[in-house]
Amino acid sequence: MALVLIALSAGIVIDRHLDPFETSTWITLALASITVACLGLRRALLSSVALLAAILAIGGGWHHYRWNELAADDLSWGASEMPRPAWARGVIIELLGTRTSEGFGHGDPERVVTRLVVEITGICDGSLWQGASGRALVIVAGDRNALFAGQPVELAGQMARVAGPLNPGEFDHRAYLRSQGIRLRIVVDNSAGIALDPHGSEWRWTRWLGDLRASCRARLVDRLDPRTAPLASALILGQREDIDPEVNDAFARTGTTHLLAISGLQIQVLAFALGLVFRAIGLPRRLAYGGVALVTIGYAILVGLAPSVVRSAVMTLTFCVAAIVSRPTRPANTLAMAGLFTLAWNPFFLFDVGCQLSFLAIGALIWLVPAAQQGLCAPVTWIKSVLSGTSSPLEDLQHQYEPWWRTSLHRVGAWTAAGVLTSAVVWLAALPLVALRFHLVSPIGILLNIPLIPLTSLALLLGAAGMGLGMVWSPLAALPIQAADALLRLTEVIVRWGALRSWGHRFVPGPSWGTVAAFYFLLLLATVAGSAGMAKAIGPRGRGWRIALWCAVLTSTLPGWLLGGPGRASATMEGELLAVGHGLAVVLQLPDGQAILYDCGRMGDPRVGRRIIAPVLWNLGLTRLDSVYLSHADQDHYNALPDLLDRFQIGELVIPSGFVNEQNPGASLLLDQVRRHGIPVRTIAAPSTWNQGSTQFTVLHPPADWHPETPDNARSMVLDVAHGGRHLLLTGDLDQLGLVELVAQAQPAPIDLMLAPHHGGKSANPACLYSWARPKAVIVSQRPPSPGTSDSLTPIERAGIPVLRTWQRGAVCFRWSSNRIVTEGFLDRHDATRSGSLPQGSDE
Repeated sequence: MALVLIALSAGIVIDRHLDPFETSTWITLALASITVACLGLRRALLSSVALLAAILAIGGGWHHYRWNELAADDLSWGASEMPRPAWARGVIIELLGTRTSEGFGHGDPERVVTRLVVEITGICDGSLWQGASGRALVIVAGDRNALFAGQPVELAGQMARVAGPLNPGEFDHRAYLRSQGIRLRIVVDNSAGIALDPHGSEWRWTRWLGDLRASCRARLVDRLDPRTAPLASALILGQREDIDPEVNDAFARTGTTHLLAISGLQIQVLAFALGLVFRAIGLPRRLAYGGVALVTIGYAILVGLAPSVVRSAVMTLTFCVAAIVSRPTRPANTLAMAGLFTLAWNPFFLFDVGCQLSFLAIGALIWLVPAAQQGLCAPVTWIKSVLSGTSSPLEDLQHQYEPWWRTSLHRVGAWTAAGVLTSAVVWLAALPLVALRFHLVSPIGILLNIPLIPLTSLALLLGAAGMGLGMVWSPLAALPIQAADALLRLTEVIVRWGALRSWGHRFVPGPSWGTVAAFYFLLLLATVAGSAGMAKAIGPRGRGWRIALWCAVLTSTLPGWLLGGPGRASATMEGELLAVGHGLAVVLQLPDGQAILYDCGRMGDPRVGRRIIAPVLWNLGLTRLDSVYLSHADQDHYNALPDLLDRFQIGELVIPSGFVNEQNPGASLLLDQVRRHGIPVRTIAAPSTWNQGSTQFTVLHPPADWHPETPDNARSMVLDVAHGGRHLLLTGDLDQLGLVELVAQAQPAPIDLMLAPHHGGKSANPACLYSWARPKAVIVSQRPPSPGTSDSLTPIERAGIPVLRTWQRGAVCFRWSSNRIVTEGFLDRHDATRSGSLPQGSDE
């Protein structure tokens, strides 16, 4: 069974990364291989190889069909990544809840949006409705939780294909949504832009399932403290949308996020408890296992068929069926069967990190934990004998008649030690993958899992019991749900405590894919070599090889994540303008290995620090920023800094004169937070010049005490970065009087690369600025323009100056060479289908 799973997975991987065939070709190859297998039945080896080849082709074809095939009327065929007005009809298939983000400026109210998934059924061209298909992520302004799954709706908003990542290391949200069949994104700016479709009909199954989920959640949270209700919804129903971001972050930092996701732990705890209840009330064995199987299926459908849910449900059902027919189960076959069903349900789960960690954890529990217990048995026995000596028969007799409380303490100690060992083995097995995908190492999770797993398991059982009893008679739910509430409050206290321990977690750049692949290949070899069958086959002479393999496993990741991330010194100056939409972030790497960040923010989205900027820095191998420069006190230029303070060592914060003023009290709060981290704050003003290694920095604006009444944009720090005779000009949001002050200065040496001020805005980019700077190329941090608007940088392009826009090219990488600054967009390197229509990177 394991070979079948490997073959199916190989086909999926080949199609994803190589895409060699169409679906029809994969089917032809599968049929041909099956024919060869049937004709060669008398030759076992040939037949087996052909059958595995058929399964590989089935995997490739299934993935290709799900990943690439679209209906002829799917709207994503004609949609582009540029938003366009659209009027569509569809049916809501899932409500994803509301999200709240900060306002666009200090004092602005928070913005609330409602997210939902809609299956498109029609499109209007302005006068005539036509049938259409497709699945869209819809974002509606305001709180529209009165909508429900299965409801037919009309939408009027901006529609576009879901865009891919624009920065190195950024999470591929397009691939994530595509794995769910979602290729379109519709933004409805006005809550009135979504309404009931009078011509549509409800999808009854979707409506029933949505109502059931809403009813279960209402019964669960009705008697819970509002602070613990989101935790209960996540733990019992898999609904994580309402969890406070700080709580979510605490679980992530402590390595206990798995407790918030419906996984094997919840399903198997529930199945075990149900089995005990069914047997206690006198149900026959087969009927009891049948009842457990039915409840498992129902619960999996209720919470949603996520990878870990499918895996756990299949393993539970396999065990139940085996018990009903009185047949033993083999762990390897059971796990492989779960993998086959998981990939049959959705082949994209193979690339889902949650799915990978779920199977990895079960494999560690089945094979690695017993091996660790066996390996530690002899050393522990020897240590005990050294510390306490050999026990006499009288001492053995005394142990037999110890008081019950002392015996209980011994048992609790033994269980705790076994729990710590189990937690440590699973944590170590998952460590390279977690460091690669989440850039986080959380050793405190080894300890916290010991109390948290029993607490959350008991809270799950009490909450589920409360929901069930509440359906019979509402007052019966009070006691179990209140007990679950107390357990969840204790859980949150423990997790928050763990998140505050500085030694409990560390952010890391993470290992390379090659290092991770080598680790798990060696781990597989060591596990197979240590199995009972292999140990018997190779005999005592293989013991040395087994020890060598385990030593290789333990040391293979050291260069990848423990010693990784010191940064890489470049032979020349390099930098990157990140694609952060309406915001700014520029990374500079000096030849001596120093790293500098100029601005870090995005309008209305402070999480851009953890979502985009931090992954880019980790992708560069950085764990330290020697200096962070903030051009001025606008949120879209500094609101990502709090996230970076928690994830990187920062040498100093550099701000312009007049950064803190009455117009923006948020800047003062930011500086207080920076100082609490022990980071010095340095104020600079024009004119000033200094060198860092072979790189020269010159402040051109603003002067000290320059017009304190002027707006923040006019006070933007303008920085000339020179290396090897080539100049980069960073301008922030320079505008109005600041521009007048700048161009009144003596004309500088020609600028090789210039950042267009204020995201390319018209008033900030007059012709006189470019006549003064004489740039050879211009880069600009922008979001896609609204339909019908003009681009103020077009005249610059017509004058022969290349303009690289982040919304078109992605992050713009620039590198100093001997006689020019070379520029290249991220999409030019990584998305040939898109960059082919764009001007190529410039050599200036």
